[in-house]
Amino acid sequence: MDMGSKLAYDYRVLKLGGSLITCKDVPRCIRLDLLRKVSEEIRKFIDENPNKKIVLLHGGGSFGHYEASIFNDSRTVRTSEAMQELNYMITKQLLKAGINVISIPGKFYTFDTVLNALEKDLVPLIYGDIKFDGSIVSADDMSIDVAKKLNARLLFAIDKAGILGRDGRVISELSSIDEVGRFLQENYYDVTGGILSKIKKIFENNLNAVIFDGSKAGNIYLALKGYNIGTLVRGNPNA
Repeated sequence: MDMGSKLAYDYRVLKLGGSLITCKDVPRCIRLDLLRKVSEEIRKFIDENPNKKIVLLHGGGSFGHYEASIFNDSRTVRTSEAMQELNYMITKQLLKAGINVISIPGKFYTFDTVLNALEKDLVPLIYGDIKFDGSIVSADDMSIDVAKKLNARLLFAIDKAGILGRDGRVISELSSIDEVGRFLQENYYDVTGGILSKIKKIFENNLNAVIFDGSKAGNIYLALKGYNIGTLVRGNPNA
């Protein structure tokens, strides 16, 4: 029996992409108006679904990624500080929306810590981070780990409508790693970055995940409710 069933809850794991919540081309710039709307939609889902629990994560965007891209003696402390700043602003907005969120730095992430927060009726907010040795802790990796252990619905909110094909249209479903290869050969964006890694890890871990546009009004709420908007990556056809 999976951990989620043992705890008698239905879980959602929602990762807010760094490209969604920050300004792409401006270092340390957060999209506050969007974040407020996202927070309100999460709160609406929580209010309407008391028997469902959420684990939140967020990436680094123009905060952590920017600082981590500059390699000098202060890279580790700068990146850590940038992620703390971003997490503080996200936490503040979620708290304003009435969500009992508690931050978990990626460098200190353990699944037991997440469980402990959930058992206390808190909403874990885990964030991508940098370790003391300078290695990056990926929010994508942690989201997959949590979703797998909780047997949870995995949701990736990004700044695009989903996974796009060569014609610019959203691919509604990917059902095999072979399809991913064909798609990536033809795709015109992000062929070597986060999307490629994300999809491969979903299949490698036999998970189902939805990759969708978190900036469109109502989409966060709909994804949490269970609608397959954007692209469904079907890594577990039996689920």
